[in-house]
Amino acid sequence: MKQVNLLTDSPRRLFFHYLGPTIGSSMVTSIYILADTIMVGQGVGDAGLAALTIFMPIVASFFALGLLLGVGGGVLMSVAKGSGNESLAHKYFSTAMISAAVVSVCFAVFGAIFFDPMMYALGADTTNIELVRGYGLCYTVSAPLFIFSSSLQSFIRNDKSPRHAMIAVLTGSGLNILLDYLFIFVFKMGMFGASFATSIGTSITVCILVIHFFTKKNTMRFSFRFFSIKALWEIAKCGFSSFLIECANAVLVFVFNHTLLKYIGSVGVTVYSIMSNVAVVCMSLFNGVTLAAQPIIATNHGADNHKRVLQVRHIGTITSSVIAVIIFCVGFFFPDLLIYSYVKGPTPEILELARYALRIYFFAYLFMNFN
Repeated sequence: MKQVNLLTDSPRRLFFHYLGPTIGSSMVTSIYILADTIMVGQGVGDAGLAALTIFMPIVASFFALGLLLGVGGGVLMSVAKGSGNESLAHKYFSTAMISAAVVSVCFAVFGAIFFDPMMYALGADTTNIELVRGYGLCYTVSAPLFIFSSSLQSFIRNDKSPRHAMIAVLTGSGLNILLDYLFIFVFKMGMFGASFATSIGTSITVCILVIHFFTKKNTMRFSFRFFSIKALWEIAKCGFSSFLIECANAVLVFVFNHTLLKYIGSVGVTVYSIMSNVAVVCMSLFNGVTLAAQPIIATNHGADNHKRVLQVRHIGTITSSVIAVIIFCVGFFFPDLLIYSYVKGPTPEILELARYALRIYFFAYLFMNFN
């Protein structure tokens, strides 16, 4: 099979070569969260859904750290390769991987030790802490899996293997959905079952991603001697915008949870859990477009091919705008489809509030794609 050339092949052909696998990977990553939410909503009920939403900021923080190191390091690696500096490319990759290992282990250890105080700060109380703990403790201990899954996908896509990243995520996600069903509905493991299924699925994803480094397509080299504080600072600066967006989502969920619990109660949190989880899927479509353009733009930027950079950005903007209109139409005209997907037998109060909220919220998608 002919290897793509990011510097000479048609920008349109390159973009759509990457688009399918990147949207697939991004969508399937969101399905990890989506599958847990739907299975918990159907198997545990409204209380489980509310508990899951309380833990959501931690999920977002893992994804944010993965993007900080994966997107930041991946972009700089591609720029270095575009300029012909292979040694610098290896330095960015090695620095990002070492940093991901250190940060994720610290997160897992300290998160497990201080889990309950952290959850109470996020909005848990004595009525739901057991449900939150049942899901969140296993998820927190598995932090290295989630952070490496997110960061490795970005590097492998930048190494011209978007399909490998997609296959890894598809396999892990499929296993996650199967285990979710078995653990929640067959073995009656409740919230812990959902979290354990996600951890197993993600571990399979990481294992398949690692296989890339033993293939002929791999051009990345890892060594501890490549680690550099200066490179880490550059990676952090480059990936900070992606990190900040995910952190903003985590803060948003935190603020909404507290406000809704205060003024509306658990029904409000349940409705917001529907909105926030739909948002994860919708934003993954926009992220897929961005990730399809990113390796092409970064490599051509490194080679000073600025005309090709603008062409790819233009194609990406049009594509994301079309997706935005489709998303808006689904949410505005068919809100019940989304509500019944998440909640088994929703009460009239949940139905009325969710329809109203979803229709207002989906107007935002007409503009989110540009961000």
